[in-house]
Amino acid sequence: MGTHKLLLPVDGEPLVRRTVRNVCDAGFDDVLVVVGCEWETTIAALEGLPVRHAVNAEYASGMGSSFRTAVSHLAGSRAAMFALADHPFVTANEYRTILETYRDRSPAIVSVRYGDVMAPPHLFESEFFPELARLQHGARSLLQRHHDRTLVLQFPPDLLMDMDTPEDYEIVKSRLASGR
Repeated sequence: MGTHKLLLPVDGEPLVRRTVRNVCDAGFDDVLVVVGCEWETTIAALEGLPVRHAVNAEYASGMGSSFRTAVSHLAGSRAAMFALADHPFVTANEYRTILETYRDRSPAIVSVRYGDVMAPPHLFESEFFPELARLQHGARSLLQRHHDRTLVLQFPPDLLMDMDTPEDYEIVKSRLASGR
């Protein structure tokens, strides 16, 4: 990307703030933000939001280190939803749907499929925290092993967009400007 993508402005606020604000607006009891690269600036971008944070000093080693960092700060939690900050089109409504599905139906795992693609956010009961802490990459392998205990929600495919390149950023800005 050439710059810290989570700090890029999206619809008038840094991308990370937009995502975290949407998670907060969904009604979760506690919001933990795992930060890594430029963590001090990232935390400053979240000022005023009702969140706590954990610094992942090993962020360069991949997503597994973020799971380990999160799990080490979730003692006493019954479940946790894991979301990515670079999904600008997932809103409080979708996060709330995941939370309400868990509260209403009590599955061990709530996962999301966007068309044919399984992608975060995913919610896991605490019994899966040790397994999450052993991951090196994303949670796909865990989801496959426990598919029989997973409730999969269908979200519109157009919500799934990672903002990983300057071209992606331009698409995000264009879609938001046009109201799509």
